[in-house]
Amino acid sequence: MRILIATPEANPFARSGALAEVIFGLSKSLAQMGHQVSIVLPFYRQVKESAVTLTAMSQSLTVPLSFKNLKAEIYTARVDPGMTFYFICQDSLYDREGLYGTPFGDFQDNAERFIFFSRAVPELLNALELQFDVCNCHEWQTGLIPVYLRTLYKDSPYCQDLATVFTVHNVGYQGVFWHYDMALTGLGWEFFTPNILEYFGKINLAKGGLIYADIISTVSRQYRQEILTPEFGFGLEGVIQERAEDLFGIVNGVDYEKWDPAHDAYLPATYNAKDLAGKKICKLDLMEHFGLKLAPEQPLIGMTTRLTERKGIDLVRAIIPKLVDDNIGFVLQGTGEERYQYAFADLQDRYPALVAVEIGYSEALAHKIIAGADIFLMPSRYEPCGLDQLYCLRYGTIPVVRAVGGLAETIEEYDFASGQGTGFQFSAFEPEELLAAVHRALKVFRDPPAWEKLRLQAMAQQFSWPQAAAQYQEIFEKARQKRLALQKRVAT
Repeated sequence: MRILIATPEANPFARSGALAEVIFGLSKSLAQMGHQVSIVLPFYRQVKESAVTLTAMSQSLTVPLSFKNLKAEIYTARVDPGMTFYFICQDSLYDREGLYGTPFGDFQDNAERFIFFSRAVPELLNALELQFDVCNCHEWQTGLIPVYLRTLYKDSPYCQDLATVFTVHNVGYQGVFWHYDMALTGLGWEFFTPNILEYFGKINLAKGGLIYADIISTVSRQYRQEILTPEFGFGLEGVIQERAEDLFGIVNGVDYEKWDPAHDAYLPATYNAKDLAGKKICKLDLMEHFGLKLAPEQPLIGMTTRLTERKGIDLVRAIIPKLVDDNIGFVLQGTGEERYQYAFADLQDRYPALVAVEIGYSEALAHKIIAGADIFLMPSRYEPCGLDQLYCLRYGTIPVVRAVGGLAETIEEYDFASGQGTGFQFSAFEPEELLAAVHRALKVFRDPPAWEKLRLQAMAQQFSWPQAAAQYQEIFEKARQKRLALQKRVAT
């Protein structure tokens, strides 16, 4: 199958979060299955600064944007066999320090930036005469691509038969902009209706993808069910309900070549399920990195997260004094809202022997925390899939998670009677509920044979990308068959 993946970010070129890892892992696995995979994304400053060789193509694009036309250069790169990257270069839009904004907020012209990108994709297909079977569009930044393929470019030989799959990673982010940005799309005002792009008087780019894509997917079966409800649908539950027959949930995978404690170059010592001695060294190394005064036999809790309310940071902040009272260590790496950065810096100042915080993100430190901690917290208000809990399972670090989305689907509650399970869940979004789940984990921690058994059960779990990619292959084929059937119906 010839697959085009349109995305706002992808490793190893541009990353703001887990989406970049997901795109690379999925693309790599699809290519290894024998598919021809191409990935298209904007030519950000991060792409320019990447260590991968980039080649400028002789062709260029002229992309309509409201009353003007903007030029775009095309760059390409090969990373792995079967994977070709294309980059849409327009420095006035993408040559910036961040992908979507600064620490103080989103770029004010994000509507223009990603409307341009979405329209550049069909222009790229036409200019390079690229023929694909399916286009997998990820997140709101690509939401207009399915719209363009079915409207302005419906007669193009490179677009008219192209099936589309729109993948929603987080329906909380929708690309909502004021209605005057409608003029940027090149679409008529007849598309600015509640049945298409209009959303409470504004334009909603994700809504376009949800309505026009042949198939919709999201990143866990549990989250698929949740986004059909008002609590998790963020105002789009009605649109999603209308497309429920075409909506599929696929849990993200893990790149076990990168996330494997037996071969992790970031760790001071490696380990595996047959020999856990290296994990103790990783814990000592982590405590030394943060300067904690914690006895090795005492429990150490870790987090690497975005400092936002959605990630349950308020719950964690509330329980830290109680953890300190029980002589439990806590380390956190994260960046996000200033109020939380100051709040956790204050907790570190109050409890320097047991609480340590590092503002920012380092991949090396993320690996060290996931390997060196005993327990890992993910108390999210909602979590479409989550990756850190999957990494923790492989590293024998026991997750304590809120029972939502992919967290509920991938972590099995520990059963004290049978000793079965892989972690601990809680339901109500309350500090007391999180603390109760942590206490259940600590009860097992203080029983070394039971704890080792729990760790081994966690490490035995499999969430590989080939498993997930096989399910993507199935929905890509569904999209192809649906598109072919629709084309036959139109032809007759």
